[in-house]
Amino acid sequence: MTWRTPLRLALRYGLLFAGLVTVGYWVVASVGGNISRAGFALGVGLIVASFSARLVPPGR
Repeated sequence: MTWRTPLRLALRYGLLFAGLVTVGYWVVASVGGNISRAGFALGVGLIVASFSARLVPPGR
């Protein structure tokens, strides 16, 4: 296991989890009437950024 493996896991699952939590928070907040497009955009951006894990080459 090289240093790249934990990096790939953190990028793939950490950002995905953070994006899902952010989108979930703003979905619940929007039910109460507090709709924020920036909040949704941040969550979607984190989910899309999780695909950057594919740019890290696999360990040897």
